[in-house]
Amino acid sequence: MTNTATTYQPLDEYKSKYKDNHRKNVSDFFDDCVVQANTNEQENKKTVADINRHQKNIDNLNTSFKRKKTGKGFLIFFTVIAIGVFIFFSINILGDFFAYQIEITLFSLGFSAVLSVIFILLVKKKFNPFIMLLDEQLKKLKSERNALIKEAWEQVASLVRMFNHYTSARLFEKTYPLISLDDYFDMKRYDFLNRKFGMWDNSDKDVSTLFVQSGKINGNPFCFFKTLNHFMSRKTYRGSKTIHWTASYVDEKGKRQTHQRFQTLHAEVSKPFPDYYNMTFLVYGNEAAPNLVFTRSQSKANTMDEWQLDKYVKRKSKNLESLMRKKVSKGENFTMMSNSEFEVLFGATDRNHEVEFRLLFTPIAQREILNLIKDKTVAWGDNFNFTKRKMLNLITPSHLQVKDISGDIENYIHYDVDTMRKNFIDYNNLYFKSIYFAFAPLLAIPIYQQHKTHDFIYKDIYLQHACCFEHEFSVNKMKNTSFIHNDSVTNNILKTKHLSCRNQTDRVCVTAHGFRSEECTDYVRVWGGDGKYHSVPVNWTEFIAVAKHTETDIIT
Repeated sequence: MTNTATTYQPLDEYKSKYKDNHRKNVSDFFDDCVVQANTNEQENKKTVADINRHQKNIDNLNTSFKRKKTGKGFLIFFTVIAIGVFIFFSINILGDFFAYQIEITLFSLGFSAVLSVIFILLVKKKFNPFIMLLDEQLKKLKSERNALIKEAWEQVASLVRMFNHYTSARLFEKTYPLISLDDYFDMKRYDFLNRKFGMWDNSDKDVSTLFVQSGKINGNPFCFFKTLNHFMSRKTYRGSKTIHWTASYVDEKGKRQTHQRFQTLHAEVSKPFPDYYNMTFLVYGNEAAPNLVFTRSQSKANTMDEWQLDKYVKRKSKNLESLMRKKVSKGENFTMMSNSEFEVLFGATDRNHEVEFRLLFTPIAQREILNLIKDKTVAWGDNFNFTKRKMLNLITPSHLQVKDISGDIENYIHYDVDTMRKNFIDYNNLYFKSIYFAFAPLLAIPIYQQHKTHDFIYKDIYLQHACCFEHEFSVNKMKNTSFIHNDSVTNNILKTKHLSCRNQTDRVCVTAHGFRSEECTDYVRVWGGDGKYHSVPVNWTEFIAVAKHTETDIIT
């Protein structure tokens, strides 16, 4: 279903239009796929019912199997005790120790012998055959269940082939055609973002691209990134050593006495440690306000009630007024807007260009961004950081750190058509919502939709199909352990270098950066209670960088 060319009220329009439209588009698409794939839903329902029935029987048998195994374990335990009692009394029956209790001894011998025989017979004649029977039944049921699951997968095979990793993107575009999502991040799109808007390249060896999705919105380029980031932190290691010495003292009778004293000495060392984290963000290029630079962080206004928010805004407004006076006194250009609530909750106080800031954040933009920030029911409220570096905008929403926007069909395919339908609808609705509200702070700024980028002169020839970030995404997606150095014990940052291009294939060199480890010991001097220094050993791990180079092909 199509929509208008622009969106100036992203929150209200999602609630009143796009949410339901997308749900219908997704549901209709799945139903059409079922028809086109000629999937027999009734046959699949019957097979799934058989699978569930087998699984229920397997669960019941598993419960009985565990109970019988537990009962057998107890019987074996008591059998061992009974045999031990029998042996104990057998060894001592001829001795003097039990001579005065010979009747009790003989009774104990007989009783323990009888119990041992009974327990052994119970294990051998009752428990073992029953456990073997249950085991055979379980194997048979599992084999039948697996065969039914295979049959169910065969029933939905033609339906599964209707989906690919472009499906979610195409459905998004159908509901919201203002945004176009690329099949892959090619060199033209990268060249546009790099040369025109100043986006970085992939030379940072501490960052690897786990996922990338490029596209354009009203002619302006963007890309989503999920990156694996490496940094060196520090880890504290601790050790201890127990010392002892002889201390002397004079007792109440005036005699000198000695006694042993003990003390545990503790020491610690801090050493470099390779650490990693993931980050997902949106990069958007637009020529509007080309000199403006600012940074804003989440205010968490959506977690406050009306009274708390009003109090917060009043308090922060006074702080901003004080900050404005200080900046003006230093000759810096900072003027508060009349909308103090926006100033406080958006908080871009490090902006460098007041005119361009107001050009972007008109009264309409202020209103809509405040709606996004204070929302508690439709989306995720104020969960985004917003950085503008001249013509490049970075949006980092918290929801993208946990939501999957890869479009991978593994998120929803299933051998049960009904389950697949539910998974497909749920995933694609969340996919749309996640991407839409990542863009929402940009959609709330009218000039960003009104301003189309001027013509860009592309190169005549590009020596590769996919860009460097797409290459990194592709090799990370391979999950190929042969890329990794044999000695590496940490995460690895995969970097790529383009080598050659032939037909639709890029040849790249993959370099995996990781760390091997060596166990080390430091000896820390610690003062003891005996009046001496002692060397306390502290074991720690040294991490040493390793790298491996591998060539591979990437088909675009």
